[in-house]
Amino acid sequence: MHEKSRGALNALIGRGCGLHVDGQWVTGEGAPLDLVSPATGEVIGSLREASEAQVDEAVAAACRAFSAGGWAEDGPHRALVLRRLADLVLEHAEDIAYLDAVEAGKLFRDSLAEDVGDVAANLRFFADLCGRDEGRYLQDASGWGWVRKVPVGVVGAILPWNFPIAMLGWKVAPALAAGNAVVLKPSEDSTLSALRFAELAAEAGVPHGVLNVLTGTGAVAGRALGLHPDVDALGFTGSGPVGRALLEASARSNLKKISLELGGRAGYIVDDAHVSDLEAAAADAVAAAFGTSGQNCTASSRVIFVGDDEERFVRFRDALVAAAGRITVGDPLDEAADMGPVINDAAQERIADWVDEAVSLGATVLHRAPDVPARGTWYPPTILADVPANSRLGTGEIFGPVTQLVRVSSREEAVSAINGEPYGLASTVWCEDLAMVRWWADRIRVGTLAINGYSEGTVATPFGGMRQSGFWGRDNGPEALDAYQEAMTVWIAQG
Repeated sequence: MHEKSRGALNALIGRGCGLHVDGQWVTGEGAPLDLVSPATGEVIGSLREASEAQVDEAVAAACRAFSAGGWAEDGPHRALVLRRLADLVLEHAEDIAYLDAVEAGKLFRDSLAEDVGDVAANLRFFADLCGRDEGRYLQDASGWGWVRKVPVGVVGAILPWNFPIAMLGWKVAPALAAGNAVVLKPSEDSTLSALRFAELAAEAGVPHGVLNVLTGTGAVAGRALGLHPDVDALGFTGSGPVGRALLEASARSNLKKISLELGGRAGYIVDDAHVSDLEAAAADAVAAAFGTSGQNCTASSRVIFVGDDEERFVRFRDALVAAAGRITVGDPLDEAADMGPVINDAAQERIADWVDEAVSLGATVLHRAPDVPARGTWYPPTILADVPANSRLGTGEIFGPVTQLVRVSSREEAVSAINGEPYGLASTVWCEDLAMVRWWADRIRVGTLAINGYSEGTVATPFGGMRQSGFWGRDNGPEALDAYQEAMTVWIAQG
């Protein structure tokens, strides 16, 4: 099993080229980057990162490709190429899912069923938008004209490691559909699927220079993209401190457009007065908390029970613990695994430190899986209660397989727990009364509010955060094109 996909992995590593620039494979001139499997701790290969000079070369290639005009000006051709690319992504879905499983610890099963398909769906959705001209025709006594949307030019995209191929689709599909050229930097912890995507893009007919991929760290390649005067817009998903640094880089360089998605601390609210099946709600909350090993900006890091009925609270708590106990932690390539490793040693140590601190300050461990693999970077699915507000876990984004059970008496308290934080990306409410659903929706301020089941929406719904969970832009939906287009007025004076 996976023999063909192992061949794809070996081909990428054996080539030794971590850059795909202007249609050519290039070896980085920077420091070597070991590719480490979080499931085993083994080094599966090494690539050299891009130097600042090579970032310049990639941006120059993108500028030339954009200035040539063919890609930017021919919407029907872009749509054709993007649909062809979507077909190729699905044709090679197992290879892509395998690369993300081995390098980033993603469950192969989930990546194959969800992430890779999401990329194809994004490419097709935005291909459909390529041919839609929604320009406004205007006229008054001084003349007449129209407003049209035009591509910004060169787009930089900096990806996270938790959803390597899915986040690539969220950034690249709308940027290419809008007619831009792209310079893409995947995370140094999950590079290979982006390089494979570059191969498929070339095969689909994306012109040389229109999509360039750079292996590299944020400190070198990411910083160079942020400061580059010829990058016209930049999309980033990642941490708040890095997002702020990119805003500063924009101000110091050319005031490039910056679209940021900066994480969250999602709550999963169970409105006990309107829940018919506490066990179903508990199972969904656990899936929302521990999917992708909790390394998801919409993971339910807090489960908030609203209600004073002690018997039902105990029943829900026990159901939550029981659902967590059914999680199988194991090899990402194992079809039976429900949860894989965390991304690296630093993540494992940070998660453990935060949990240990919370427990030392008074938190109670309701559940912690007794066994995880000894090799690799693993942390057991864990549920806490009574987490002190003065602990890091009480205020920060854990980004790991840890959630906490919180009990409040009123809906207003639950709303305050969500809105009273700097994060505002997503949350879930389980409430089966439609009138009360409207009450929740009118009061909770997050970018995505899921009802009666964890969800991030679809390719057609905008995704992004309020407050410090995001800045300006959105992924997905027609709104995603706004980050990669400018409004242009053409006005003809009345003679």
